[in-house]
Amino acid sequence: MRARRLQAGLSQDQLSELLDVGPEAVSRMERGVVMLTIPRLVELSNALNCPVEAFIPRVSGSTQSGANEIARMLKPLNKKDVQFVMDILERTCIHLAS
Repeated sequence: MRARRLQAGLSQDQLSELLDVGPEAVSRMERGVVMLTIPRLVELSNALNCPVEAFIPRVSGSTQSGANEIARMLKPLNKKDVQFVMDILERTCIHLAS
C-alpha cells in the first residue's frame, strides 16, 4: 500500500483526506495493523488509481499459482539470468525436500 501511495505521489495526509480518515488510520493500514474491508479496498484503489488486485496477494499456495508467479518474475530477465535463478530454485527445492 505504501509503495502504491508513493507511486501516486501522495503523502499519508493527502491519502487520508481522499479516504476521509485520519492520517493515523492510513499509517495503520500501511503497517497492516488493521484489516481493510472490501469497500475500503475499492476506495483505496480508486484513490491510488490502481486495480483492487494490487492489494491482494497473487500466490494462493497452489503449485500452479506459484509457477505463474515465478514465470512473471522471470519474464524481464535475459536467458543467462533466468538460468541462474532456475539453478538456485532447483537447489533450494532439493534441499528442502531432503
